[in-house]
Amino acid sequence: MDIHQGDFWCLLGPNGEGKTTLLKAILGAIRPKGGKFTLRADFANRTRIGLVPQESEINTKVSTTVEELVLTGVVGLSLDVSTRTARLKHVLELMGLSLLRRRDFWTLSGGQRQRALVARALIRDPLLLIVDEPTAGLDWAAATGLLETISDLSRNKGITVLFVTHDLNIAAQRASHVAFIRQGRVIAGRLGETFNPENLKAAFGVPIELVRDRQGVCSVRVATPTQEGG
Repeated sequence: MDIHQGDFWCLLGPNGEGKTTLLKAILGAIRPKGGKFTLRADFANRTRIGLVPQESEINTKVSTTVEELVLTGVVGLSLDVSTRTARLKHVLELMGLSLLRRRDFWTLSGGQRQRALVARALIRDPLLLIVDEPTAGLDWAAATGLLETISDLSRNKGITVLFVTHDLNIAAQRASHVAFIRQGRVIAGRLGETFNPENLKAAFGVPIELVRDRQGVCSVRVATPTQEGG
């Protein structure tokens, strides 16, 4: 995998095949047992990497406002008060959370909580945003809105996105690049060159076909055998 600024990568593959392990290695949480990866010099201390987990690790029994949660994202950074305040204001506005800043995080809807977690990652002013299944459990409207926001960060603000998902339609419709990970093997490249039935079947073990509607929007479905005879 050769990842460049502004790319939107979807990491795909069955559970237990190493997607989360790869993210942990990039974040510096574990050391690779084999192979290697190289980070840009300004990534060396990981301060320009933002992480959006699938769920918050904040204790549900502790009352935490949206503002307090987002500010946990600056831990480890040397920011003066004015810079921290300006960043907080910016990311809350960007994620549509300004009016909710004093609300208890746990009273928010699932979509609002995920937006708060994205804001926490963005307050680090990241060049790389790692996102782990952020739409799991969200309704269609909340998921679509969140996906559009993350896509905009890549498309218009130059933030590189590594997006783990089990939803192949997200990859088909949002990614610029995909990486299939299975049994220690990685197949990676541009969406148009790599996201095809052959690689999908190799990754997931079932025949999968790509379908485009009249507007050219691609969707994915499991292929069914052609019925012969009556």
